[in-house]
Amino acid sequence: MSTHADQKSPNYYRIAMQSALAAGFCLGLPAGLLLWLILFREVVPSAVIDGSVAFLQANGLNKIIVLTVCSLTWSFLLGRISGYRAWWKIGFATALGILAGWFSPLSNLDGWLPGAAGDELPVHTLYALAVCGIVSSVTLCVGLAYGFLLRSGKAALVLALTTSLASMLTVLLTILFFDQFGIRVGTGNFAMSRITAMSLLMSAITGGTVLGVGFSRFVEDENPTPDL
Repeated sequence: MSTHADQKSPNYYRIAMQSALAAGFCLGLPAGLLLWLILFREVVPSAVIDGSVAFLQANGLNKIIVLTVCSLTWSFLLGRISGYRAWWKIGFATALGILAGWFSPLSNLDGWLPGAAGDELPVHTLYALAVCGIVSSVTLCVGLAYGFLLRSGKAALVLALTTSLASMLTVLLTILFFDQFGIRVGTGNFAMSRITAMSLLMSAITGGTVLGVGFSRFVEDENPTPDL
């Protein structure tokens, strides 16, 4: 016979599915918004799309601001999914993690290479390093921020490392998938936009799934008091 506690135990399959959808729409699509607009503009030319592209291209900060604002919706949904009612605290942690990761030295992974080594590597390899650096840096910082929110060093390390690893591996697999069809950065035909947009979307889905499940587990285990 099921106990009362068993009946209240979280359904982690449901949490994983909901987290994946929420992360894809609220993080993945906004992260690659400029690239999706560029691709869509080639199919359906529009003055509105042209204006949006120009706005996002005008300043590098515009893209990160759009992502940070959209992350508030993710934070609200994660609060509902995980049972952590103070979703605005999740929102603050998410925004802080995104900004910290964006400006972290890890986000410039391709720049770590010595000058000669960087010049010898093909463009698509340098591109893969750059995207992996940005994605891993942002997801690492967001995971750490969530752990600090839960006041748990264990949660910070686990969420940061698992989310970062899952997201980075997804980026690499997506790049390799496109490469099998001869689509790689430097070959033209909007290859970089197509690969990057899909990489960011897929990494957000997998990273969001890992983060959603992990965060929900720690919320249940640590039994935080979000009302305080």
